[in-house]
Amino acid sequence: MNNYKIILLVVWLLLPSTLLPSSTIIQKAMAENATMTNTTIATNTNITLGNPIYTELVKPTSRQADPPQPPHPPPAAPAAAAPAAGPFTGSGMIKGINFTDAGIGSAVLRPDGYSDLHGKGVITTIDGREKASYTYMAIGHADANGIFRDNGALFFHTNSTGKLASINGLVVIYSSHRDKAQRNFMNVGWEWSR
Repeated sequence: MNNYKIILLVVWLLLPSTLLPSSTIIQKAMAENATMTNTTIATNTNITLGNPIYTELVKPTSRQADPPQPPHPPPAAPAAAAPAAGPFTGSGMIKGINFTDAGIGSAVLRPDGYSDLHGKGVITTIDGREKASYTYMAIGHADANGIFRDNGALFFHTNSTGKLASINGLVVIYSSHRDKAQRNFMNVGWEWSR
């Protein structure tokens, strides 16, 4: 019986790719292989983030109008609006290294009240000698108190061979919230293991 499955799998994999999408072939092959070897894939549902390696206070440097609120659900108070697109500056610490930050970000408000956020920036060590660039993507919304909160990931790259070398290729998952009065963001992040 197992020989029949192996032969069937080999013949099936050799079918022209025009008959089935390649992702379907891979999925079918994985399913057949799991069935033949009776393999199970272990999943870890107990993820521990540990101590944050990244903190930053971010301030918008120019204020543009917040995006319009969606008709459904009902509009929230103006302070709960998604952050506007535009430039920002910041300062913080990553892996024990103090830095300043300058970047630009944007928000796309969705009909369900959530916002898709993305942007890019450059951090610079306090002495000005080293730089690293990053991009970010996040999803956010206003909570019941009108405070905008988002969660996302930062992706760092640098050619630095000094202090910032340790963040080249670093992925940081982060959580952020906006201070209603000052419109500043406080970001806290954890390293996603490489």
